[in-house]
Amino acid sequence: MRSNQSPHFSASESRYLFGTDSTPHASSPVGGLPPAGGRLNSGLHAVLNGDHKLSRFVPVLVLLAIMWVLEIVDTILPVNLDLFGLESWNLLSLYGLVTSPLLHSGFNHLTANTFPFVVLGLFIAAEGARRFWLVTAITGLVSGLGAWLTTLPGHHIVGASGIVFGFFGYLAVRTWFADDMLRKIIYFTIGLFVFITYGAAMVFGMLPQANGISWQGHLFGFVGGVIAARIIHRRRVQTQSA
Repeated sequence: MRSNQSPHFSASESRYLFGTDSTPHASSPVGGLPPAGGRLNSGLHAVLNGDHKLSRFVPVLVLLAIMWVLEIVDTILPVNLDLFGLESWNLLSLYGLVTSPLLHSGFNHLTANTFPFVVLGLFIAAEGARRFWLVTAITGLVSGLGAWLTTLPGHHIVGASGIVFGFFGYLAVRTWFADDMLRKIIYFTIGLFVFITYGAAMVFGMLPQANGISWQGHLFGFVGGVIAARIIHRRRVQTQSA
């Protein structure tokens, strides 16, 4: 469903959250005069309509805020929200493809995912809010389905680490799918920084472990990131050559 058809957001809110890659700018008033209310209102209007460059980073912070709110609620209320995550081989739990990345098994788990989620997510969101949502959706789907299929039946799978590994995979390999030399240089520089910073931990996290961590989710998350890079940048090349 297109964002401007959502019953939950106004047009301005949808543009603010989902980006304005293809949204034309509003035309200037007659005579080039600023709108009523002065520059302050004009600037606020631009931000709410997603024209401000910082608006592309909002989805990263929104998702992170949801994770923290849910974990606080899970701690305060006598309800185990983690039960609403994915349960391996349970078809009725496939809604967890959406809810599972937002749930965590404790504040230590959430804290461990917070920093890499923000850093890697902001790198991706710098290319646009739509790019961030697309990479997140692809990696979340591949990570969730992969873990759901390869984990022993009856295990609950929660946490954003699958998406974090997807971000890592996307940033690490998109250099090879870039369509021009300048992008290749920029992407390679970012990918090198990401690999130096997180590479060892990420590679280890994709290996089988006996500590209850879903390494399958990590592995398939990385695969999802590679798939996202391939889909997104191949589509860009096809669009430009059409």
